[in-house]
Amino acid sequence: MLSAVRRRTSLFAGVCGLVLSTAGGLSAQPTRATGTLAWLDAGGARVQQPQSTLRSAGTVGAGVWHGRGAISVAGEGSVTLADDSLAAAQWVLRTTFAPERWRRSRTDLDVSATTNGLVLPGANGNRSAAVRQALQLGSVSVFGGAGLGRTSRLQLDSRGHAFSVGADWLPGAWRVAVTGQRAFTDDWQLMEASGIELRRVVPAYIIDDVTLDLSWRRSRWWLGGSRSWRAGSGATTGTATGHSLVAAWQLSPSLLLIAQGGEQMADAVRGVPQARYTGVAMRWNPVRVNGLRRDARAFGEARALPPAVVPDVRTDEVLLQRRPGEGTVVLTIDAPADAVVEVAYSATDWAPVRMAREGGAFVHRLTLPAGTHRVAVRVNGGAWRAPRGLAAVADDFGGKAGVVVVP
Repeated sequence: MLSAVRRRTSLFAGVCGLVLSTAGGLSAQPTRATGTLAWLDAGGARVQQPQSTLRSAGTVGAGVWHGRGAISVAGEGSVTLADDSLAAAQWVLRTTFAPERWRRSRTDLDVSATTNGLVLPGANGNRSAAVRQALQLGSVSVFGGAGLGRTSRLQLDSRGHAFSVGADWLPGAWRVAVTGQRAFTDDWQLMEASGIELRRVVPAYIIDDVTLDLSWRRSRWWLGGSRSWRAGSGATTGTATGHSLVAAWQLSPSLLLIAQGGEQMADAVRGVPQARYTGVAMRWNPVRVNGLRRDARAFGEARALPPAVVPDVRTDEVLLQRRPGEGTVVLTIDAPADAVVEVAYSATDWAPVRMAREGGAFVHRLTLPAGTHRVAVRVNGGAWRAPRGLAAVADDFGGKAGVVVVP
């Protein structure tokens, strides 16, 4: 059997590649848009596995994203070199499918490869694939996924797979998510190095994880943290915990600084060991298509985090759809055919606009920029009121108006 020190040495390059790729993985990848984005990354990290020495590593990487309507494809790669001459490389390909007719649905498919020694496929490395399906229900997104991987390390050829379910909640600038996962692996090196062992000989280790994520996004800042708990199940015994903290600062429209630290748990699918880490990375976007600025998020999102989706508001009088920097409001007011129906809103200094009749109702469409706006309607010169479905506040004329917030 390999010594504990030798196991940790053989696993080090993989953890550097994953940590720094995640640190650099805050990429502006909108859900639905047409255009292209590219980025370059550079960073460094300090990594320490259990009972191992603290090591330093540097990384460089690049990626490109292209979207066309409902389908987008992103590819990125990174190369890591540690101060003890260990090296690793990682490639990731992601596709996203978010059809316009299914506004509340999104499907992600990831294929990745990690190699130690910079030789593809190499004697030591991992190949994995994962699929994730999300469904938006108001301000809550529920999702499920599955992944599988194969790892080669020092004559050991192991396999792992996992299933996960979870939910996201997006109250304002905050995001709260909880994920449960069950993983199966025969990678005894990976498990024993992280404190998970077998009570008796069985074909695979079974481990159950629960992860809580919390993040906050405002202006040029993005802050996030997570906490994970792991326990062996069935013939598997032992526990482990993990945590992470990350902060991102948008220095300029094309330059992003990311700092993060924590302790990640061993990944049974990607063959990455448990380790403590701290890292800093810089991302530069040399390509920013003008038409894509309206759709790309200021920071984008890390691959480990699902995109923050602002839910639609749908009532009998209001259809409100929002994306970063722009909101579209469709008002539908039921009134007699000979009525005079007017709309006014704060963005145009409350200048009344007469609504046109379409079919059996009066309809008006308006586009609002980022910010907080107020909208009011009235029929036949009566009192101004808030359209049903919007929070009502007092307007400037003794009536009521509805509030619309565009991120």
